[in-house]
Amino acid sequence: MKAFALLVVLVVVAAVLLANFGHAGQVFSFLEFIPGRDITGHFGLFGLLSFSVNSWVAASSRARTHVTAGLAVLVALEELSQAVIPARTFSLVDLSASLVGVAAGAVGSFWLSRPRRGKGAA
Repeated sequence: MKAFALLVVLVVVAAVLLANFGHAGQVFSFLEFIPGRDITGHFGLFGLLSFSVNSWVAASSRARTHVTAGLAVLVALEELSQAVIPARTFSLVDLSASLVGVAAGAVGSFWLSRPRRGKGAA
């Protein structure tokens, strides 16, 4: 999971840098064919980031809470920074989709890592 999480982190950093330098339209043109387009992209990208990082480092509920809170702060700062970057536009809708993705990724990680009961257990 470590390698996957690091790959996702690199993809997110690359996506942010491409967008900051005004090249996102060329790279992410495939979003045109996805329902919800940019919102779906924010939800999916940050959900995958949260899921992979939480699955890698969060061994307890407390650790998962800290990781998720840290990711939420980073996501919020990244979206807020768009207000001062000429090639970007700040959006509360994008911020909301990103934060919901972070939460969903954390829940998914928790759900998959929880202990399972055996067949026939009460």
